[in-house]
Amino acid sequence: MAAVHALLASVIVLKGAMIHTASGPAMPSGTLIVDGSRIVATGDASLPVPPGAKVIDVTGKQIAPAFFLPLTTLGLVEIELVGATLDFREMGPTNPEARPEIAINFDSELIPVARSGGVLFGAVAPSGSVIPGAISAVRLDGYTREDACLKCPAALVIEWPDMRLDSTSELEKLEKARKKRDEAIRKLNDAFEAARTYQAARSAGPVSARNPAVEALLPVLEGRLPLLIRAPSLLQINRALRWVDEELGVTGIRVILASGPDSARVAQKLAQRKIPVILESVLEVPVRKDEPYDVYQTAAAELVKAGVLVAIGAGRSDPSSARNINHHAASAAGGGLPRLSALQAVTLNPAKIFGLEGSIGSLDPGKEASFAVWSGDPLDLRSRVEALYHRGESIDLQDRHKRLRDRYQKRPKPSAPPGSQP
Repeated sequence: MAAVHALLASVIVLKGAMIHTASGPAMPSGTLIVDGSRIVATGDASLPVPPGAKVIDVTGKQIAPAFFLPLTTLGLVEIELVGATLDFREMGPTNPEARPEIAINFDSELIPVARSGGVLFGAVAPSGSVIPGAISAVRLDGYTREDACLKCPAALVIEWPDMRLDSTSELEKLEKARKKRDEAIRKLNDAFEAARTYQAARSAGPVSARNPAVEALLPVLEGRLPLLIRAPSLLQINRALRWVDEELGVTGIRVILASGPDSARVAQKLAQRKIPVILESVLEVPVRKDEPYDVYQTAAAELVKAGVLVAIGAGRSDPSSARNINHHAASAAGGGLPRLSALQAVTLNPAKIFGLEGSIGSLDPGKEASFAVWSGDPLDLRSRVEALYHRGESIDLQDRHKRLRDRYQKRPKPSAPPGSQP
C-alpha cells in the first residue's frame, strides 16, 4: 500500500494551459499528466485526473517542449576576449577524435541563462579546423558528462573550406587563398583515405596499434554516425556534396548540412537526398547586395516547402545568444514558416536529426517530461518562461542576469546633497 501511495504522489497534472505538443496542433485548455520523469498522457480538459495526483492550475499559460539548440558552443566558450575560457578547438587541422562533452564547463554562467529561455538540450560542437571533432548532444542540466550526455558522439563535424577566390585581389593573395583551400581539401581526403586503409586492415585481422583519430572516422564510413558538414555558401554546399559522392564513395553515409539561406537554393536536391538542414541563424542581414532583405527569414519556409527537415539555431559562434532561440524561430515564422513548423524547428526536428526523437522533442506519452511553462505564446517575444521541468522535476530558473537585475533594482537611491532644495 505504501508503494502505491508513493507512486500516486509522483503524478503531476498541469491543467488549463494551451499545450503545444510539437507533434500536432496545439490543445487549448489542455491537460498534461506526468508520472515521475515521463509523460503519461496529453489531452483536453476532459482527460481524467488520476486519484491522488498533484494538480497544478496553469490556466492562461502555455506549455511547450524544452528547446533544443541544434548547433552551439555553449559550455565551450565563456568570455570571448579571455582565452582561458575558450575551449572550442584543438591544435592541428584534423581532430576527429575530439569530444566536446569532455571539455564542457557545466558551471558556465551562460547555461542557466539559456535555461531561462526554455533551452534544455544542445548539440555542442567544436570548430576552427577542417575536421574539428564530434558533436555531443547533451542535457543542459547536468553536473558531469556522464549524466549530461544524451548521445556522445552524435555526429562528426566537417567545416568545408571557403571556395570563393577574389579575382580582383593581387596575384600573390589569390594564389595564397587557392593554396589554403586546396590544402584543406587535401587534408580532408587524406584523413578519410587513412580511415579506409585502417578499416581494410582491421577487417583482415587484428591491428597491432590503435589510432584514435582514424578510428573516430570509421563510424561515419560505416553509416553509424552522421557527417555534419558546415557549408554556409552555395559553392561550399555543391562542392561538399560532390565530395561525399566522389571521394567517400560509400553508400549509406548520412549527411547533415549546417548552412544559411543558400541552402534554400538547392532545396529540391537536399529533399531528394533526404539531407536535413540546420539553419545556424535567422536574425542576420544578407551578405549579397542583390539579395532580398529577408533572405535569412524566408529560407526555412522554402526548405520546408520542398520537404527538407529543418532545425533552427541561435547563432553557433555566440553562445550568449542561446536564450534567444525562440526569437530566431519567430522570425522564420514571420518569413512564411508555419508556426507549428517553427516550433518543431527548435524542439522535435533537432531531436530527429540526431536520432533522439524517441525520448525528447515533443509532449507525447512515453517521452521525457521536459517542458517549459510560458506566460504566453513561446514564439511571442513578450513571453517569458515561468517554470521549466526536466524529466518531471522543476528547475531553478535563477541566473546571472536575474541576480544582476535584482541587485541593481535594490540599489540605494542617491541622497540629495546638503543645502539643495527638495
